[in-house]
Amino acid sequence: MNEQNSLTYNLYSTERIFRNETMFSFYFQKNKKVIKKFSPIDINGERFKLNLLTGEISEYKKKDILNSYGASLRRTVILMNMLLAMNDFDWFWTLTFDKEKIDRTNDKAVFDCYKKYIDNIKAKYPSFKYMTFPERHEDGCFHFHLLTAGLTPKQMGLVNSGKVCCHWAKKKDKSGILKDIKFCSREYFEKTKHLHILKETDGETIFNVTTFAYGFTTVSRIVSRERCNSYVKKYVEKALGSTEVFKKRFYYSSNLNVPYQVKKLIGADFSETPVIEDLELIKNNPLIVCAKGVYMNEDYNVLQVKIDNETKQQIEKGLIPLSNEEYLNFLKGLGNTYEQAKI
Repeated sequence: MNEQNSLTYNLYSTERIFRNETMFSFYFQKNKKVIKKFSPIDINGERFKLNLLTGEISEYKKKDILNSYGASLRRTVILMNMLLAMNDFDWFWTLTFDKEKIDRTNDKAVFDCYKKYIDNIKAKYPSFKYMTFPERHEDGCFHFHLLTAGLTPKQMGLVNSGKVCCHWAKKKDKSGILKDIKFCSREYFEKTKHLHILKETDGETIFNVTTFAYGFTTVSRIVSRERCNSYVKKYVEKALGSTEVFKKRFYYSSNLNVPYQVKKLIGADFSETPVIEDLELIKNNPLIVCAKGVYMNEDYNVLQVKIDNETKQQIEKGLIPLSNEEYLNFLKGLGNTYEQAKI
């Protein structure tokens, strides 16, 4: 029997416990120690693949690059979703750098100034919490969006800018084309608000930060955590397609809350890796029967389940909050209940 035929697989679940719900991920892993054969190596700023057995250096194939990029982006989105779900932020910031004070085209200089500013706040106020998302302007220069908590307006150095959020506000650019700017004077807002259906953020005061010495700032209060998180998620998946200069797609403080995680072995020594959703062990699991969301990622053979913590506690006590008839009907129609989605 060769090594391939003797290879077995274990079925695991990773449990991530959030404030109101728990996320279960079911997946297979090879039941053997994986020997690392290749490692990335940097040569004159370019990335190559080093064969650890032979010492041979080669270029990465396009397929390898795309697979690595896809896995990296998926990890980024999972981490971002976990942090947003576990933390409440109070303020939304935008930091823009002034070309008169810094070379905005120098990415490293811009990032060093951003980091120095954030480090100074953290040193002065350990309660400061943040998530930062870098983004490029149309001119190719970086600015930064932040979600923050843990500081009072006085500690942040906020002053009223005289502007308010306004979703219908527009301004002509240099070519004379009207573009959305999302803010206006308080006077204009009061005169025109009766002509529009107001959004939650309309009329919210826009502040400036007096402690930021490198350029321009806007800060507004987060009035809807759900809407803010939804905006950030869409923004990250759309705008942060590359780690580019800064190596990370977003940054966050070490004092953020993270979900408690538990990894469990729930099945051992499978001779092959069947589709997880076809396993009787999975079909009969009350966690899945009572879930409020079931998602199957066929590319990675990963099943992800969301369940309310209250329901989860009832199941752990041996109680299934479904009647026998509902339970049987669920099992009969299980094959049609899975939503195909990326995890």
